[in-house]
Amino acid sequence: MANFVIYNYQFARIIEPDEQYQIQFPGWEAVDVEESFARKQEILSEVLHCDYQNTIQFVNKRGWEYWHKQIAEPQDEVYVMRVANVRNLSITTEQLKEEIVRDYRNCLVIIDNRKGIQRIAIEKKTKVFQRAQTVAGILEATLNVLLKRYRLKVLLEAPYPKHEFWRIVKEYPKGFKKITFHFPHLNLERLRKVMDGFLTEVRDDWNSDLEFSFGADEGGALDLEKNKERKEVLVDGASGTGAWIVMYPNGEKRIFCGKGQYVVKELDDKVFEQLVGDQTMLKNIATTPYDKVKIFMKNLPDVFE
Repeated sequence: MANFVIYNYQFARIIEPDEQYQIQFPGWEAVDVEESFARKQEILSEVLHCDYQNTIQFVNKRGWEYWHKQIAEPQDEVYVMRVANVRNLSITTEQLKEEIVRDYRNCLVIIDNRKGIQRIAIEKKTKVFQRAQTVAGILEATLNVLLKRYRLKVLLEAPYPKHEFWRIVKEYPKGFKKITFHFPHLNLERLRKVMDGFLTEVRDDWNSDLEFSFGADEGGALDLEKNKERKEVLVDGASGTGAWIVMYPNGEKRIFCGKGQYVVKELDDKVFEQLVGDQTMLKNIATTPYDKVKIFMKNLPDVFE
């Protein structure tokens, strides 16, 4: 089985580019950022299809290059690729000679750009990358280089199980003097539905992100019993979007709930072997390997228990 760390991705506008951007794209003012934003998924689709036809160089934010390849022709806005952390290895041949070979040890990545889904699944494979977040950073940096000309960028966030918040609550019997929720801009409808309607509308009114802080009376503690639906909504919204919750236990250092946390889901790795084989061409298969990938991505919940 292949284990995948799940990410959401959302788009953001580049309103006032920095000096380096303006030098790189001198005609940036002529780009209608609202038109680009309205076409955001279509533009990303064009970028990913171009990558399938002529492989684009992947880089991280420092400019380090990484090998990758889409392993099958995209279907219905779902893209499957392998990303490698290429290394040079020294081996000794049968003739007792030392040779340097390139090791293309890799992990799988699924990008689901279907309307209303916008998810990325990154195979957790520590022998390739110690953290899936490293691959997320490579994807984010590469896509943002390609989307800059449209004055767009993408942000990847890993949702985490909502029980993580309640687990932390139980670990601190003295309670919490303060808790802060930060909710980013949302342009993904399935995540907007997770949030309370008021929280979504007030961000729309101000075209902004939103931050809530709850503070107890001096020497007291917040009421963190699971007795109000509004409490559950805040925790669901934060964990579902991957936004950290900053928690201040009485007498202890602050905690970033959600930091370093993520959700891992399994998919049979034989699916990917079949994806590049003859079975993808057979029309009489009830459920093709690509169908299994699409079902896997679509059936992931918006909030993880």
